[in-house]
Amino acid sequence: MVNIIQKFIPESQTNQRPGGKMNPEYITVHNTANTNKGADAEMHSRYLLNGAGGRTVGWHFTVDDKEVYQHLPLNEHGWHAGDGGNGTGNRKSIGIEICENEDGDFGKAVSNAVWLIQQLMNEHTISIEKVVTHKHWSGKNCPRRLLDQWTGFKKRLDNSKENTYVPPKQEVKSDKVTTYKGDSIVDYLNSIGKNSSFKARKKYAADYGIKNYKGTAAQNIELLNKMRKGKPASKPKPTYIGKRVESIHNGQLRFYNKASWSDAHVAGYLKKGYGFPTIVSKVKVGKGYQYKVKNSKGATYYVTASSKYIKVE
Repeated sequence: MVNIIQKFIPESQTNQRPGGKMNPEYITVHNTANTNKGADAEMHSRYLLNGAGGRTVGWHFTVDDKEVYQHLPLNEHGWHAGDGGNGTGNRKSIGIEICENEDGDFGKAVSNAVWLIQQLMNEHTISIEKVVTHKHWSGKNCPRRLLDQWTGFKKRLDNSKENTYVPPKQEVKSDKVTTYKGDSIVDYLNSIGKNSSFKARKKYAADYGIKNYKGTAAQNIELLNKMRKGKPASKPKPTYIGKRVESIHNGQLRFYNKASWSDAHVAGYLKKGYGFPTIVSKVKVGKGYQYKVKNSKGATYYVTASSKYIKVE
């Protein structure tokens, strides 16, 4: 998990921020080809903000061994792929530059880029096949330090596991219960809940009135039959569900990529007046509570529910 710092190029700098709308379909990976000391993500941010030396060039993110700078909104295209004004690379791909400054750790920068790309793939439903090199669009030898290990780099990105529903192997009906032989009943329950954890099945069992659920075969059958008959009566929706949450903290308020207070799970920071448009739920975390929220792209995060730091509206 890496800190992402947003410093958007001013809209007036059309050579670096053309402003054309984009629905990203690809992610294009670059190397900066700048090995000078200090040529990190922050330096490249300043370079773009200062006009890029008069060049017509602009990309979305620069990644180094410590942090990520974002230069363009993800609903705007940039000039980075070298395939022309109407090229798919420029018009439909998110551009990511990986730093190679000699005073940085290139391996760590690559790892940070892997993390970032995985987030973007999830948020924008971009498949592994559509994560490509700069060379893919224009033939340029870029990303020069990754081209000879591109297959390995792609393998690091593709760490997902399919959760495919496997139909029951055999079904035997009786007057009282329907019995599923084999482990497929667990697959069936998981497929309904879209969650493979025992904790999720235990929650469903409680919703359907099964107390002290331990995941035994008999309890699985009981749960399955109750689920087939229909969902339990819905509970009143809390008033905060679907509302916006906003930081009222004078400093930078942390938000997390999972329900946690740990530094290791910090996803970013909110300035006062910034927030998330949709509250999904409220969860207990340690001795406090957090709101599970979604941003405008549908990505899920967690932020404190304390009225000392946030307001709901």
